[in-house]
Amino acid sequence: MINKKFFVCLFFFVYSVASFFAVELPLFQGSLRVLEDAQYAYDSRSYGTALKLAEDAKLLRSQEVADYLGILDRALSPIEVRDAGDAISSVISVLKFREVYDAIDLIQYVVELKGVEYFNNSVSKVREYIASKEIIPEAAYLIAKVYQIEGEYDLSVQYYTYAWENSAVLEIPDSKYDILYDLAELSYSFNKLEEAEKALLLIVADDPYYTNKNFVAAVYSSIKRGYGVDKVFDLYRTDCYRSTSAFFKLADLYQEQGRLEEAFESDLFGILTAFTRINEVLSDRSVVFKYTGLKNLLETAMKNREISDWTVDIGFWHSLYMLGELADTIYPENKDFGETIFESLSVAPQSYRVELADIRLKK
Repeated sequence: MINKKFFVCLFFFVYSVASFFAVELPLFQGSLRVLEDAQYAYDSRSYGTALKLAEDAKLLRSQEVADYLGILDRALSPIEVRDAGDAISSVISVLKFREVYDAIDLIQYVVELKGVEYFNNSVSKVREYIASKEIIPEAAYLIAKVYQIEGEYDLSVQYYTYAWENSAVLEIPDSKYDILYDLAELSYSFNKLEEAEKALLLIVADDPYYTNKNFVAAVYSSIKRGYGVDKVFDLYRTDCYRSTSAFFKLADLYQEQGRLEEAFESDLFGILTAFTRINEVLSDRSVVFKYTGLKNLLETAMKNREISDWTVDIGFWHSLYMLGELADTIYPENKDFGETIFESLSVAPQSYRVELADIRLKK
């Protein structure tokens, strides 16, 4: 989730870039400060103040954008500047000759932030970028969270949706996944399961492994050919880690609805992604570690408190147990797949032992 640290880091990052320029910068420092205050009020549970400040930030941003566009438009309107074309370097050269330093500093500041390639060396695209910053999806996100706390479902969904639809201008692009996770959680809490599913599917839609039909087909082919879980996990890796919780939540949702094959697929990719992360961490921390099987990997991982706590936090053990149950139901001919999973559950943290798995092992 977006928190105060996000706004503090964002402000100082923008400010550090601005220190190279003579004019009073950074861009949007006023609205960013108000938005930071809004986040502080939210964290302090002063939700009414947070809501007001978020709205104030939106109004202030509109004025800031108008001011910056005014600087550009006045500088670019003379015929000598228009005759220079649209290339940033050519326009800057003419503006220097005309001593229009506020526009120069503004253009150079934005280019320094994003890189000249981002704008394809076009002043017009610099202007478009500044104009696009009138929208503050971070403010809409914060407002959505306030309305969620107040139980205003429709308003909260409205602002979450607005924040998501304008996620292209988020200062931190991956924050769009936080928005979708929160939207899914809100929808689920109000039993709006279809809306929850849609939000979660938008998250996994950006997973390059899950959307690779050949990769998915290869995984399923291995299972259908009787490969055990140890072999399958040795063959395939999925390191799009932001998808893990979305897969687990989708698996739970599908299982509740009796959509077992979809539950299995979501759970499989969630476990495979979590497994990949654990394997990666263990390999990075020990040159002698080598994957020999799921149980061995998890047994080694549980000796690390950080990894152990993480598996509990993300619901890994619940999802692993579910995967074993689903595998037995959908692929009864591949008994090794499910049995190995149940054996692996024996190394789970004590607080997360699954009694049914222990009973299964005793049979």
